[in-house]
Amino acid sequence: MKKKVLFAIAILVVLYILFRMSGVFRVYAIPSSSNEPTLTVGSRIIGSSLKRPDRLDFAYFRFSDSLDGWTIVKRLIAQPGDTLECKNGYYYVNNINIDENIDLRFGYKISPIVFDTYVKDRINDIDFFKYHYSDSITAFLDDSFVEKLPVQLDRITNSGNSNLSEEIFEAHQYWTVSNFGPIVLPNGKYFFSGDNRDNSLDSRYRGLVDEDEILGTVLLTYK
Repeated sequence: MKKKVLFAIAILVVLYILFRMSGVFRVYAIPSSSNEPTLTVGSRIIGSSLKRPDRLDFAYFRFSDSLDGWTIVKRLIAQPGDTLECKNGYYYVNNINIDENIDLRFGYKISPIVFDTYVKDRINDIDFFKYHYSDSITAFLDDSFVEKLPVQLDRITNSGNSNLSEEIFEAHQYWTVSNFGPIVLPNGKYFFSGDNRDNSLDSRYRGLVDEDEILGTVLLTYK
């Protein structure tokens, strides 16, 4: 009986190694806050190359510039043939707001008084406030949190486009990271973005993703 158990364990270990080496299944740790609040820093994902991502799935891939070979995890927003438009940071695909049921995170410019009264002691996330100035604090807050506040907060206005992808923004001097389009995605090209919209280095900055650069789809997450 003991030999059978050891043999079964050995088989499972061999299968696990083969699956990892082949890319059929992958396990990654989330190192950044670019997909928060959905994928939190320190959480882990299990993905598979057997499933191609559908719109709104999280997938892992490489940008064509490779960024030292890093594997990136973002949400798939638009696929080849889709018409994509961004309005105030929210994505519309084929004229449908696909962000409507997603809890997203955006940057806000908040006065110190409002920050201390309504924000500071209500959030434990280390990412939520990063930049302190004499007259304001820049905070990255979830839609679900902001909607419950008794005061109205002002979103950060991203007006510049000098650091954005030329593939998307070239010849469109008035398009910005939060307001652009419509564009039609070419064959074999995919648009990925993080849920932390004002703190995510995604397709808006690094361009569209080639189909053969998509490595797999996230199946589940865990801590």
